Order: sequence, then structure tokens, then C-alpha cells
Amino acid sequence: MERPTLIYIADPMCSWCWGFSPVLEEIRKRYDSQVSFQLLLGGLRPGNTERFDESRRTYILQHWKAVHARTGQLFNFDFAMDPTFTYDTEPASRAVALTRKLMPGKEWELFKRVQEAFYVDNADVTKGECLEELATPLGMDASSFRELFQLPETKQEVWEDFDQARQLGVDGFPTLIGRNGSLVATLMHGYQDMKALVPSIDRFLEKID
Repeated sequence: MERPTLIYIADPMCSWCWGFSPVLEEIRKRYDSQVSFQLLLGGLRPGNTERFDESRRTYILQHWKAVHARTGQLFNFDFAMDPTFTYDTEPASRAVALTRKLMPGKEWELFKRVQEAFYVDNADVTKGECLEELATPLGMDASSFRELFQLPETKQEVWEDFDQARQLGVDGFPTLIGRNGSLVATLMHGYQDMKALVPSIDRFLEKID
């Protein structure tokens, strides 16, 4: 019998998803023997081209500080980016989707590596060369990653993730959905800690039993 699935819908450049990262790790450990886990890229700002000026930087840092205050997650508030930086979340999501395709299971690790690089190291994870450096330690061949990352088919695949998230009614992150056959339930929409989230997951699993 196929196990139920917990679908995590998130974006590697979503600050609340970074804040949720420790909770996610605990959830995956706690329910590993009961469910399958699926990482679905939601698309926070895919294709964004807005100029990253000081007002935009200030706005984003306000969000980061709110996440830090609520979750305790580490952030580098310098957020010193090159003037050409645009907060386009599609490339980072595309790298995760490509990793999921080529090295199933490793997408979770790359997702977290991208988050840490962006939020703690202030790395520009919108650039292919940065994402390549993050992916290759996981066992990805650098030249293959570079080639496949730029293919139209790879770009199309990550947009299919974005579309699937919308079809599930998801328009904010992080979101956790439980699915078992025709039973689909939203277990979390927006950040929750373990104390709040575990009862929701347990109730979902009880319905299956």
C-alpha cells in the first residue's frame, strides 16, 4: 500500500521558508517511517526584474528581521548585493528541480544549501555559477549541471512546479499539504512551530488509519 505524502511547497529564497528550516528537519525525522515527502517549488518571485534599490533592500530586511525575531534563524543583515542583483527566485528553484531530477533525494540538501548561502553568506544565488558551486559537492558533475541548467526543458520543468502549486491553491510559503489518494488536506499555510504543526499532521494521519 502506498504511503501518504507530505508535500512541502516552498521557495529557496523565501525568508519564512528559511525560518521554517529547523522545523522541517524535525518533521522529516519524526514522520520518516510513516509518510513520503515531496518538495514542490512554489515560485515566490520567478522572473522578477525589479531594480534592487535601497528602498527594496530596506523592505526585504524588515521581513528578514521579523522572521529572525519569530524563529531565531540566523540571517546576515548586511545583505550586500551587487547593483545588478534582482530578486528573481526562478534560477535557484530551477537548480533544485534539476537536482531532484538527476539525483532524487538530494534536492532537499541543495534547497537548504541555497538558503544558507543566500541568507547567511549573502551569496547571489540568482547566478548559475553560484548555484553550480552549491550543487557540485552533492555529487553533481559541474559541466553537466551547467549545460542542463540552461536548457529550455529544465526551465519548463520548474515552471510546471509553480503551476502545480497554484493548482493546489497555494499562493504563500511555506505550505505543507497532506495527500493520500483522493484525500488532500492543507496542514500548514505560513510558518508554524513544531508544537502547532504536529497535531495537524497527526490528525491527518489518524483519518488514514
